[in-house]
Amino acid sequence: MRNKKIKTDYLKKRELLNSYNFYKAEHKKLPVSEEEYQELKDEILILESRYPSIKKMGDDLIIRATLTYGDGRRYNGAIKSAEEQIPHGYGTMSLNDGKLDWDYVGEFKDGVYDGKGEFVSIGYYSYKGEWKKSHFHGKGKFVNEQTKEIYEGEFKDSRKNGYGVLLVADQFRTEGQWKDDELHGKGKITYLKDIEDQEKGTIMKGNLKKGNFDGLCEIIYPDGEILDCMYVNGKRTKAKFRGEKKWHIYKK
Repeated sequence: MRNKKIKTDYLKKRELLNSYNFYKAEHKKLPVSEEEYQELKDEILILESRYPSIKKMGDDLIIRATLTYGDGRRYNGAIKSAEEQIPHGYGTMSLNDGKLDWDYVGEFKDGVYDGKGEFVSIGYYSYKGEWKKSHFHGKGKFVNEQTKEIYEGEFKDSRKNGYGVLLVADQFRTEGQWKDDELHGKGKITYLKDIEDQEKGTIMKGNLKKGNFDGLCEIIYPDGEILDCMYVNGKRTKAKFRGEKKWHIYKK
């Protein structure tokens, strides 16, 4: 659309129509007569028929509103339409009722978190990244304040799926492939403190199945020694230090 005057006139008409629709949705009646309302709609349709490309400009107009919900939530941002007043586009939603205190800032689609956004629940957890239908979906960073866990990587339906790195307080760091919140595939665990029979700085690398080492694995100790191990569903069946020929077999 090159004619600036026609474009400006069209957009003003669309904005005026939106204001009429807002009034109608709130008061159950129009602020003008039915004839004036229909005349405005006809003028818009005529312009759209003459200049087909102009309609997208009107459809792309961002309609904003402030919405409140029965459970105490409050939303401020883009909505789908004057008739269908649900979050759609960029906005903020929050709940501060004395018990729960959280905020979401980002993209919405058809009333739910969808796109890129950040959710923060003070004292509980936060997530910043990609969303789909209000689930963590895609790449993001999840921080659990209560368990002191930080996961950064890929999600599907709010579960760890794909490649990611999990840091658990000052205890250990795990990285690799995940499936439904468990390491599944190639992975690595680095111990950040002495835990049970593993000393600080020890690294375990290998294949995991549903969170347990399964198959050939190597344990790299802080002094550089490497222990080759065979695991079956998380249980070590045999092991030998790198360079040795004889395996030590573990009793079942």
